Amino acid sequence: MFKRGAGAQMAGAVFTQRDQRADGGKRKVRVTRSDILISRRFAGISMKIAVPVSTYQGVALAIEAGSAGGAAYRLSLAHRDPDLTIVLAETQDSGLAAADWKYWATFLDLPRLAEDAGKTHAVDDPAPAAQQMRGRGVVAKRRPRFLARRKRGDLARIQTIFAGEREIVSYE
Repeated sequence: MFKRGAGAQMAGAVFTQRDQRADGGKRKVRVTRSDILISRRFAGISMKIAVPVSTYQGVALAIEAGSAGGAAYRLSLAHRDPDLTIVLAETQDSGLAAADWKYWATFLDLPRLAEDAGKTHAVDDPAPAAQQMRGRGVVAKRRPRFLARRKRGDLARIQTIFAGEREIVSYE
């Protein structure tokens, strides 16, 4: 587990977390845009599980009392199953926690959640900004790229009818 919010510099992350049920008390977690890969050894057997990012509820920020009397911030991927909840960062710097919170929510395309007394609630719109912009506004009114090269129809040309004429073809 990294103490400083190293998520802001990575396109994905691989780190070690505590896992009481695993051999050695540790598990490896790989976070990518599409899935979360959790690897651990249990009773001498290697286990790996890939969990799609879409099954996570969001990126949760919890504020707890720190050891030095200040606040401690814990950033995690919230899942209905507590064993699949992933701690992304722990820090005492509020600015760093806020930056990492926004980064991970954008990177994973998940909503930001605030955790209060074990309950989570959404802080922002459940649909990420990228989904909100898709299919709306000026871009939706434009013609598709391949149709933009074609000329629009002309009513004067369409109404001209050539009836009763012969086609002249020369094959020389």
